[in-house]
Amino acid sequence: MKIKFLGTKGEIEEQTSKHKYHSSLLLISKNFKLLIDHGLKSLALKKIKPDAILITHAHPDHFIWLKKDEEYEKKIYVTKETLEKSRFKKNFELMKRNKWFSLGPFKILAYPVVHSINFPAVGFKIKNKKAIIYNPDVVMIKKKSVLKNADLYIGDGSSIKTNLVRKKGNQFFGHARVTTQISWCQKYKIKNIIFTHLGKEALRFGDKKLEKWLNEKNPEMNIKIARDGMELKIPNS
Repeated sequence: MKIKFLGTKGEIEEQTSKHKYHSSLLLISKNFKLLIDHGLKSLALKKIKPDAILITHAHPDHFIWLKKDEEYEKKIYVTKETLEKSRFKKNFELMKRNKWFSLGPFKILAYPVVHSINFPAVGFKIKNKKAIIYNPDVVMIKKKSVLKNADLYIGDGSSIKTNLVRKKGNQFFGHARVTTQISWCQKYKIKNIIFTHLGKEALRFGDKKLEKWLNEKNPEMNIKIARDGMELKIPNS
């Protein structure tokens, strides 16, 4: 299975040569291309040519059809809440939370995460022999047991040291710090971590400096900062 980060920045104006596009991930196995998230500032779908698309939530940096149309004839898998936010008719397929389904060679679980009050989000656990967790926007995972037996955690790089967690009434929203997400991985023995959806703080920090700092603080882990166009392979055995 090959992973390619098509975009790695969050919904911020700032950008660098390595972080120009909104966070988007492409998984490739057996010639099947599975795209996760497609926002306003993304590579054109006619260039990517995905066989299916998964959407985490309806913020514009993840879901272009909230504000702008783009032609795509294959299926786009969304939750009911995301579908209701769409301004355009597409070949949408509803996903049920906490229920596994298959797309090509991939088995997929969409599970609820806390991120936005008005735009409910899901994370994905995706299996192709190895198991990947994908949480580009997250404050909390409602059932952290989903992290069990995962080989790679791809998480939210919006906050390094700054507190971006907010509360309205009894509801939390925003972004968990990278250090908080690392602690989740430590609990569930996930040693490989990649942070995407980078915010202003991460861009100011710098990729290499941030990687060095995180790995020095967590020497038992293998932590990387995603960059636009970065590719890696996960062996099937």
